[in-house]
Amino acid sequence: MRVTNSMMVQNMLDHLKNNMGDLNNLNEQLSSGKLFQMPSDAPIKVSDSMNYKSQLNRNDQYQRNLNQAENWLNTTESSLKSATKVVQRARELSIYASNDSVTSNDREKIAGEIKELRDELVDISRAELGDSYIFSGQKTNVQPFSVTGNSDYVKYQGDKEIIERRLNENVEMDINLNAQDVFEDEINTLNNLYNQLSGQAAEVETSEFTDFNDLDNSGTFDIQVDNGAVQTVDLSGEDFDSWNEVTSFLENEIDGVTVEENDNRLIFRSEEYSEDSAIEITDTDGIFGENYEAAGSGDSYSGEEISASLTKLDNSINKYAELRAEIGGKLKRTDNLRSRLEAGEVHLKKLKSQNEDADLAEVITNLKMEENVYRASLASGARIMQQSLVDFIR
Repeated sequence: MRVTNSMMVQNMLDHLKNNMGDLNNLNEQLSSGKLFQMPSDAPIKVSDSMNYKSQLNRNDQYQRNLNQAENWLNTTESSLKSATKVVQRARELSIYASNDSVTSNDREKIAGEIKELRDELVDISRAELGDSYIFSGQKTNVQPFSVTGNSDYVKYQGDKEIIERRLNENVEMDINLNAQDVFEDEINTLNNLYNQLSGQAAEVETSEFTDFNDLDNSGTFDIQVDNGAVQTVDLSGEDFDSWNEVTSFLENEIDGVTVEENDNRLIFRSEEYSEDSAIEITDTDGIFGENYEAAGSGDSYSGEEISASLTKLDNSINKYAELRAEIGGKLKRTDNLRSRLEAGEVHLKKLKSQNEDADLAEVITNLKMEENVYRASLASGARIMQQSLVDFIR
């Protein structure tokens, strides 16, 4: 094959171009610190790096979820700790107030402190994390309780939905408690205790019924509470299935009283605990067999009646201890999960670095070698280039 000068020159230029391309790649690796710049440079490595990046992003999100969960649980635990102190103090006061030797003035002072403890428990139930009420279920923008001022002192406004956080691929953790389960009974117990120490409510106990069906379609009666307006209660057309249905119906129909059943007797109790409390029942259709009148008193309840709250307060203290133990267990688990996530993050970053980061010492060595090759190519090309006619023009 005939080799011409132009062929030699063209081959030299092709090799110079390749050498310059290699130099450019090595310079890009040196300046960026990465083995590849475009997916076409190393498709498999690019795919692996994208996978590592995706796993790191998920790991980062899990750690953010973990931070949120820990903050929520720590705030909950702190609130339960405060609530425990409130209930324990209320228990101490109840024990003291249940002694019949305690004077009315002392019980009045105790009632004042019980009132403050009740209001403090309401405040604790409204604990916030940022702009979220932590005890309102998923209705985090709504205060858990509104104060009614009745015997059921508070009304729950949240819901019982669970708030969850995903902490890794396989773990979802419930992080919230709702105030209805945690605080409502305790607040009402303290309110009832305050009322008992402040005075006695008017209370009417009816004669005994055979069962709740005696009230089915039984007619009407009038009731006046605390000297207010007369309220007419119509039982015509009603068909009850239990005493609970009876008491719920009557409480909904009558303002200012609570109604309960005991041994097939109905007990109407005014929500006002003082000497101004009064109940008057006019038995229009003979439902009860007689009319009733009762008045309250400014004297507190007896020590035995006051001490009935102790069992409820003891149950509340035990409940809070169990809830705090549950929260503590979840916080311990989040610590373990955090350690695993942090270890996983280190491992993924190492794999990602090994896959895409350039070894600078190796790159610099290769760059020097390519520079030498490039210089040798230029020197070789200088020898290949022949003299042209221009060289002879003087």
